[in-house]
Amino acid sequence: MSDDKDIRQEPNAYTAPAENGGYQFCSRLDRAETVYAAKAEKKSGFVGPLIAALLILAAAGAAFCVLILHISLSVTHDENGFSVELVRRQPSEPLLRLENQTPSFEEVVQDSAGIAGRYEWNGETLPMSAVSRGSAMSYGQIYAACAPAVGILRSADSSGAVRTGAVIVISEDGALIASTHLVSGAESISVEIGGSKYDAYVVGLDYATDLTVLKIDAQGLETATFSSGETAYPGDSVAVVGNPVGGVVNITDGILSAVNPSFHYRGFTLEAFQMGISLGDVASGSALVNGAGQVIGIVNPDMASQLPDAGGIGFAISMHTAKDVIEELLKNGYVAGRPSSGLTVSELPAAYAAYYEYPCCLYISSVRENSPAEEAGLLRGDLILKANGQTVESVSDLYSVINGCAAGDPLTLEVFRDRKTFEVTFTLMEAAKLSD
Repeated sequence: MSDDKDIRQEPNAYTAPAENGGYQFCSRLDRAETVYAAKAEKKSGFVGPLIAALLILAAAGAAFCVLILHISLSVTHDENGFSVELVRRQPSEPLLRLENQTPSFEEVVQDSAGIAGRYEWNGETLPMSAVSRGSAMSYGQIYAACAPAVGILRSADSSGAVRTGAVIVISEDGALIASTHLVSGAESISVEIGGSKYDAYVVGLDYATDLTVLKIDAQGLETATFSSGETAYPGDSVAVVGNPVGGVVNITDGILSAVNPSFHYRGFTLEAFQMGISLGDVASGSALVNGAGQVIGIVNPDMASQLPDAGGIGFAISMHTAKDVIEELLKNGYVAGRPSSGLTVSELPAAYAAYYEYPCCLYISSVRENSPAEEAGLLRGDLILKANGQTVESVSDLYSVINGCAAGDPLTLEVFRDRKTFEVTFTLMEAAKLSD
């Protein structure tokens, strides 16, 4: 390709000879003719290279046209951002391929299979203490009471990328609460509690609430004290214990900004606490604690993404919502009845959609093998325009439609492929069954 230089802006290719520069014996007329001849000769010498340069550019353009027919632009997105590379393309493949390396909410069930294990839960409900209000304890006392039951989670994927967050101990024999997005797709998970390090495995996870239960081989651990938070009110003093910035368990104080009983997250409605504490992703899985040292919520910074203008507000799923999910994970390893399409879907950057004149930005990056979606003929690279008649412009839009259905319900997608639009209908499966 051209280096974008404008030859009209370059210094002149030739200049008139300097005074007395080789023409001192010429008459005025002879000198003028000689200068003209010199210019003509210089021009002639310039035209040749110019033509050669144009031919080279033409050849390069032709080579690029051939290249683009066999090479596609692969845009990979993960938690570190976007990366671009050229890969060999089959004639049937699109020119642009978007790889989403951040596991979607639906694929995490099978992605955990390599590190999943069974936990012999005793069947008891998660112990919940009587609710308490006020600031009965100082923040120092809250930290002393809660920190021993909070650990640091580190997970690594196949590329070696490490994600960090917090875990909360729920049983003396090492059952822990964590955030799903920190462990989904992980090849290894480790937990540090009280200075001791343990390997951890997944007992069960739930993409809808972003809650996961892990297990480590330990005995005699201090457990957190939980409360449903039913009497929590805006203005109450609260603290976040966990947030392992710098590799240590931290405590951060603030107030409860609001209790939101119908927070819309990943297509589901759940009870959320909004707090006057700004937190990064490393705080995922930390304990939201009231003034009595009771854990009333599980911190989830990702919930702030649902409200772009939230500012310095932090979010946590209330234990009132989390309790039933955690018990389902302890009992079954999954939450029964969660519908799944078997698709991994990501959002194509608007600039790429505009460049390739795609009608939308919702892109299927993989189709679960042997799923109804695969049997219906959906392919990697298809674009989704509508779901059950509703226009979907984001992953959240699609999951809102899917999660409004039940396993066994039909899902009709309007799909764009090869510049044509068509509909595909298939049956939603229970997410857990896709991992069988």
